[in-house]
This record gives sequence, structure tokens and C-alpha cells, in this order.
Amino acid sequence: MTTLSVNHVARIEGHGDITVDVDEGVIKRITMDIVEPARIFESMVVGRTFDEAPLITSRICGICSANHAVTSILATENAFGIEVSERTKKLRELLVYGSYLQNHGTHLYILAAPDYVGLPSVFPLAETAPEIVKRALALKRLGNELCTLVGGRAVHPTTAVIGGFTSEPTRTELLSFGKRLEEAVRDAAATVELFGSFDIPRYETKSDMLSLVASDNYAIVEGEIHSLTHKWNRPVSDYRALMQEEVVSHSNSKHVMVDGKPFMTGAIARVNNSWDQLLPSARVVASKVGMRPVMKNPFYNNICQAIELVDAAERCAMLCYELADSNGSASPVEFKPRKAVGYGATEAPRGTLYHTLEYDRNGIVTAGDVITPTAQNLASLEADMRAFAPSILSLEHDEFILKIEQLVRAYDPCLSCAVH
Repeated sequence: MTTLSVNHVARIEGHGDITVDVDEGVIKRITMDIVEPARIFESMVVGRTFDEAPLITSRICGICSANHAVTSILATENAFGIEVSERTKKLRELLVYGSYLQNHGTHLYILAAPDYVGLPSVFPLAETAPEIVKRALALKRLGNELCTLVGGRAVHPTTAVIGGFTSEPTRTELLSFGKRLEEAVRDAAATVELFGSFDIPRYETKSDMLSLVASDNYAIVEGEIHSLTHKWNRPVSDYRALMQEEVVSHSNSKHVMVDGKPFMTGAIARVNNSWDQLLPSARVVASKVGMRPVMKNPFYNNICQAIELVDAAERCAMLCYELADSNGSASPVEFKPRKAVGYGATEAPRGTLYHTLEYDRNGIVTAGDVITPTAQNLASLEADMRAFAPSILSLEHDEFILKIEQLVRAYDPCLSCAVH
């Protein structure tokens, strides 16, 4: 028996190892070992007040902090029966999309691209193709500034609260930002062309793909859970009954199954499930590089993130102009705490994020539950590693390991989130 090990997978968020056991040319075991310790955020919120929960849960992630804050807010509003204004809903979309520009720009260019151009990291790429790295930094900066504009700062937003926002961008700021977002569509389209030009391994996952969907929008904030394979829709409040969390011996993160089977979530699931809701410009650039549903190659998750950049930049520009030219308020609405359970879900850059908060009659949290996208993806990632590895086992050791790591990075895992 030979054991191949990767101690600390590079160019992903968080710390994890890969272990491959090979016996006489046959792979006996392959695992993604999450070695980060548990962070216990679900226990941290217990005993805290309703307005503290979003501030605490946003610390689960530095990239998806806006998603955790908004998802926690949605769970609380669901528990207390709070209805917010249309202006609040649009500002929340802008805030969440800011995290898309932050994450996708960073992941695609800094973490994933070196795999496809034969470089060990982004630093030699900065020397040979500085215009590409400048494009990445521009998209990342735009995301940071969009989150700051709406949420008060680039990470861990402060203005998004239960019932609305404590402050709003001015009309001048919205018009100015709308123009910048329109200009960013060109960089986003170039990103699709770049990743569409790469030599991508041929492989198809057998996993289902789940994401939020809505009949009238590309579902980012709220929606119903949709299965690509089985075509069912389920309300977000069903997620805990639908998904089974399992403890596995080699990982500090649970695995998540539906009906005992792994599934994917993330950009490829969203693009597959909400293709008709993408803006025409995004569908056009996707079609130019041969992308259209149904896509089952998990390596395509990178291209789908790039497609979402096009959609997000143009959609956010439209949202800025709508907000600049409309009246109304996003000021927090009045409400009363009550003893209840609430559920919330948003589409974080890496996939669907679920929160549950249980309250007593004074608005004190009595229980919390969080299921992150990476926790949902880990079982599918391991299943794909096991299925993909035999096709590349004849490669030299270093190249074999590189291909397995390339698959891991295509999933864009956030291991720190997974051990929340």
C-alpha cells in the first residue's frame, strides 16, 4: 500500500490535506481532510440578542461576511414576521453581489488561474501578464468598494440590520457607482473568454446540483431550493429535514447529503438551475465559449463564476440606477420580538448558505444552525476525487497531485467556513 499525501492544499481558503491510498495500481481510499478546529459559532449566538446575531455570524467568513449577515437577518425576520421595503431588498442584493465581485475575482485569477497556465502561483503571472493581474485586482477592489458603499465597510457590514438599513448611499454615489459597474462588464467578459480558452480536464460528476431559484430573478437573496437532477422545488424552511449532516472521521467538517447522496452547490449549480434568469449579455458570452446547460463538469465551476461576474456587474449597475431614480426608504421597520423559529438562505459566492435561529419571547437566541456551501460540497468533492483519480493515475506523482488539487480548487472551498 502506498500513501500519497498533500499536507496543506495551497491556493484555497483555509487549511486542509489530501490523502490517497494506492494498492497495486488501484486507488483504495481518497479523502479531503479538513484539519481546522471547530469554531463553534452556532453556540456563540445562544444567549445573545436578535440584533447581535448578524454581527456575530458575519465573522464566520471574511469573504462571505455580507452573506452571513444578510442570511441571519432573513432568519430573524422570518421568525418575527417582518416585511421589509422593496428598497431594502435591492440594497441587500447589491451587498451580496459585492461579495461575488470580491470572491470570484480573487478565486479565478489569484487561486485558480495558475493551474491552467503552468505556474505555481500568481506572482510569476504578474511578471509575464501584468494586465491580467491588474484586471483581477480591479474586480476585487470594485467588490470591496460596493460592499463599503452599501454595508458601511468592505467586510463585516454594519449598516444592514433587521428590518432595513441604518444608512443608504446617496443618489450621486449610486449614479457614479453604476457607471463603474457598467465599465466592469468588459473586464468580466474578458474573464469568461480567458477561462473558456483554457484546456479543461474532461470529467462529469454524478452529483446532483442544488441552488436557490426564483421565477422572476436570478435568485441571490431568498428563493426556493431547486434540484437540477430531480427538478423538485422545496421551501428554505425544509432544508434541515431535506439535508442530512454526517460526522466523518477524517474531517473536522461535517458532510451533507440529500437522500444519502452527495450534491454540488455554487456557481455551476446556479447557472444550470437559473440559466433563463441570467441577463442576455451573460448568456451571450457564455455561449461564445460553449457553455450552456446542462453542465456537469465540476471544473466548469470556474467558467460559471466568470459568467456570474458579467451578470453581477451589469445587474448591479441597473440596481444602482433604479435606486438612484426611485423614492422610498430602507430605514428599519418597526417590529416586536416573539418566541419563534426562523429560516434564511442566500446564495453566497461558493453556494447556498442556510441559517436557522430560534428565539424566546424576549428575542434572545435559544438555538442556532448554519450549513455552509463548503460543508455541502465536501461529500461531492470526495466522490469526484475518487471517480476522477483513476483516469490520471498513470501520471507522474507531482502531476497526479496537481490534477487532484486542481479539482479541489475548482470547487472553490472555504474550509474555515466549513468548520464554523
